[in-house]
Amino acid sequence: MVAARIQTYTVAIIAAVLFGLGVLIGTVMTRTAEGQAAVDQEKINRQLKQVVKALDSGDIAAAVEYLKETVQGLPDGVAKTHLSVAINALQYSNDTKSPRMHVQLVQDSLQNSTG
Repeated sequence: MVAARIQTYTVAIIAAVLFGLGVLIGTVMTRTAEGQAAVDQEKINRQLKQVVKALDSGDIAAAVEYLKETVQGLPDGVAKTHLSVAINALQYSNDTKSPRMHVQLVQDSLQNSTG
């Protein structure tokens, strides 16, 4: 009877410890993921501003390079597609109007996702 009671307490203590560790690990992972997302978003915004500056100055080569750097930092999705289209427009037709529109759409999207 005493052995069964000790075993029950042992199982309860182990369960509590594992639950506590799970909550702690989950909290740390969530905070890390949120922090990483904020850092990446700031970097993307800075790079997109550099793209706009390059387009304003007529430096298409620099705009393409900034766009390529930005695309590398993005997960697959709409923003990456918009910037890839902007790269193609600059590389193959020297069109600056279309890339500006695509960059603006991505900037608006980022701004709307942060608040």
